[in-house]
Amino acid sequence: MHEFAGNNEIVDLDLKNLAKPQTIIAASETEDELGSVLRLHLAVEQLLVFYIKEKSSGEISKYAKLPRDFGGKLSLAAAFGLPLPIVRTIYQLNIIRNKLAHNPDTSIQSGDIKELSRVVNSLSEIDNNFVSVEKCYIELAVRYPGERLSFGAQGNRVDFVIAGVIFYASAMQWLINDAISRRQ
Repeated sequence: MHEFAGNNEIVDLDLKNLAKPQTIIAASETEDELGSVLRLHLAVEQLLVFYIKEKSSGEISKYAKLPRDFGGKLSLAAAFGLPLPIVRTIYQLNIIRNKLAHNPDTSIQSGDIKELSRVVNSLSEIDNNFVSVEKCYIELAVRYPGERLSFGAQGNRVDFVIAGVIFYASAMQWLINDAISRRQ
């Protein structure tokens, strides 16, 4: 359990299934595009599961069962009120995942990165402090220690990782704040 303070009140949240730092690090550090995409997709799926479980607690849990498939989870989360910028981004991540998972000889396409960056940047609609992906970089401590890899300068896999990590961090913060607000 993690404790968060809000309005002078302590709130316990079980984040063990939400925060996946090792999965995010592995997605970032691998040179394998498919590995990056699948790992990030897995971490994002845990965000959906966390949100659905949070929203379907109590009596509604009898009727709102957690779907097995990713699309069902995204649909249910959207119906429960997950903000559209988050839904759009997850939807685009799933498109990229499906393209690579069903055709492993392909790679992340520039058009997919352009759309991903567009939908990730739409997070500014729900986060006033959001910084666009084009202004961001990532440091990969294992692969490229001390180097700043900038969005748009290192190739589609790095751009995917930057956009994905920015999205993951922003979405996770929104989910935590949302869960805290319901407990106060």
